Order: sequence, then structure tokens, then C-alpha cells
Amino acid sequence: MAWARILWQVYLRVEDQIVARILQSPGFHHGVRRIHRRVEDFRYGRNPHEPLRPGEATADPRDGHEQAKTFFRYFFDELKNQLKGKPTDVRPPPTTPKK
Repeated sequence: MAWARILWQVYLRVEDQIVARILQSPGFHHGVRRIHRRVEDFRYGRNPHEPLRPGEATADPRDGHEQAKTFFRYFFDELKNQLKGKPTDVRPPPTTPKK
């Protein structure tokens, strides 16, 4: 049983190192900041004294909602097709004409 305890301690050390590296990464903190900002905006509304974010001055606020509805409709249709055993054929992305 001593070997099991040693293996468990090694596993915990490795896991601690992984968590420490994740917590040190700037990308993790950037993602957490974005999620926190969106939750706060949803709960309490947008801070009127905060400057506009890039693309907000010209963006239509309804576009994101429509895109999300379209994406989820496509996503659930794809799940249904895969459950039926008939996945949708993958088409290559459209190419832009060369000048």
C-alpha cells in the first residue's frame, strides 16, 4: 500500500504543476476577465462611463442574437443528423476569386 500512496502523491504534484501553469498563463486570465465582464454586463447592465469596445460603435446589437440563433439551429440539426447516422456532408469553404 505504500506504493499506492507514493503514486498518489506524485499524481497530486503533477496536477498541482499543471494548475499552477494554467493560472500563470495570460490567456487564462484574459478569458476569465471576458467571462466576468459579460456576466456583470448581463446582471447589472453596461457601465455608461465605460468607453465603447472595438466594433461597438458600428455594430448592430441584434446581429449577435441572430447569429447565435442560426448557429444553434445548425448545431442541433447536425446533432440530430449524426444521431440518425447520416452526418451532413462537409463542403470546402468558398474560395475568393483571385485578382
